[in-house]
Amino acid sequence: MLTVTFIRHGQSTDNVRHVWAGWADAPLSQRAEALGASYASPLKRAATTAAFVLAAQPAPQPPHDFTIESIKEQNFGVAEGKLWSFTDNKTSKSLSEYMSEGKYPAPRPGERFPDGESDEDLAARATQAVDEVIMPHVRSAARAGRAEHIALVSHGLCIGALIRALLKRDSSRVAPTREYTGMQNTAWARVVINMQDFADGTPIDLADEDTHPLIVRAMDFGRADHLVKLVRPPV
Repeated sequence: MLTVTFIRHGQSTDNVRHVWAGWADAPLSQRAEALGASYASPLKRAATTAAFVLAAQPAPQPPHDFTIESIKEQNFGVAEGKLWSFTDNKTSKSLSEYMSEGKYPAPRPGERFPDGESDEDLAARATQAVDEVIMPHVRSAARAGRAEHIALVSHGLCIGALIRALLKRDSSRVAPTREYTGMQNTAWARVVINMQDFADGTPIDLADEDTHPLIVRAMDFGRADHLVKLVRPPV
């Protein structure tokens, strides 16, 4: 069994300013609450969050890599650093028309800001991350017949894409209907992955190219219990 905990990064300075922040690399604000991870996006707000808790882990520290490009946030291209805007439901303006007015609303499905990524691009990148980062741990846990637990510190939209990409691996082949968006800073989500028809503790002879059916379950999403008693410093 593999348990994957996804952690959204701590609050960045761009989060405070309410601007589009995909690949723009703002540092953490003083309100950030650090959480632990084994893997992280290389963007400062994620890598710094990951490094804080890694330093507090008991020895020996777990393997870690805070340079995983495939779990960076969606790239918003020319909109990076621009204030968010809302669409006018009474009009059918295109994204380019809004941009000509200096407004940057959320792109519709399949759309992207110039030099940026669409939701479809992000989904493809999340699938790559599942293949390259998560599935090797699924196989190693199965071969050893033991439970493993890894964590990824990433970003709100990317975490949603990662969870959906994992749920699509479930043997039921039922497409996830939930969007898995809206996590606040430092909130976490958890997905558990099991090999179908094998009991926990049973080692499996599994080659890298094997595609044994999986049971994938989203157990938690948007948990932020650790913030309930947090006293934030004044701005």
